[in-house]
Amino acid sequence: MTEDTPLNLMQRAAEKLRQRDAAPPAPPANRPLPAPGSPAPAAAAGSTLKTRESQTISIDVNRLLLAGMVSPKGDKTLISEEYRLLKRPLLLKAFSDEGRTENAHVIMVTSSVPGEGKTFTAINLAMSIASEPDLNVLLVDGDVMNPSVLARLGIEERSGLIDLLEDKGVVVSDVMLRCSNIPNLTILPAGAPTSRATELLASSRMETLVTDLARRYPDRVIIFDSPPVLASTEPSVIALHVGQIVVVVEAEKTPQTALEASLRQLTACPTINLVLNKTRIASSSDEFGGYGYGYGQYGRRKA
Repeated sequence: MTEDTPLNLMQRAAEKLRQRDAAPPAPPANRPLPAPGSPAPAAAAGSTLKTRESQTISIDVNRLLLAGMVSPKGDKTLISEEYRLLKRPLLLKAFSDEGRTENAHVIMVTSSVPGEGKTFTAINLAMSIASEPDLNVLLVDGDVMNPSVLARLGIEERSGLIDLLEDKGVVVSDVMLRCSNIPNLTILPAGAPTSRATELLASSRMETLVTDLARRYPDRVIIFDSPPVLASTEPSVIALHVGQIVVVVEAEKTPQTALEASLRQLTACPTINLVLNKTRIASSSDEFGGYGYGYGQYGRRKA
């Protein structure tokens, strides 16, 4: 074998460079080549997460009215007036510069036990705030083991919060539902139930998600429909991330001991409001026509 001279080494190196430059680039490992004529993928800008435009839905407003709920059109009914009274102190707390707490515009709605009307309250509160011309609302179904927000609105279940927390390949835009006929309203469904719900809601990914949602849009109110406090461990975890809590109390039914036990589990939140629901006070006001709604005749809620 003859010894390579410096000239031979240089010639061989130059030949390898020519061969490399002439060859087409190899596709990334485990990634199929795009089909001929398909559009080039968008640049990821330092991220490997999937992205796509948010899904669009339409909510049947007449369905809301027939169910005795608040219409985002601002119709003057008894229940719409009640929720105007309920939302005002919440919004003042959320956007007042004086004494404002962190994430004051992130509000959790819950109850002590099932059946007190917390989902009904969360949806109506969201619809009432959505009627405000200068505010946007994100309604999050945080009752991940028993989701019902979409069903109440006549929308089929889809991926949502749990999928976002569990799969790092899912981003917010993948699971957001934007309402085409209620421009100020966006919904984040609960997603697929999982036994790891508490751990996922307590994870750093959840904290990052809430922080991002809260800071991205300063005019957005975020409402979490949470499970009942005494039926699940999730509410005490969600309470870590919100600035206000609305606890729905069923009149003449919720035991005081149950309410006190619930409040003890929500001490992580600095502001807790109580809403009295399902009172048996009939309205004879001609102005509202004695409007009736889903849970019977409601009296004025106190916050």
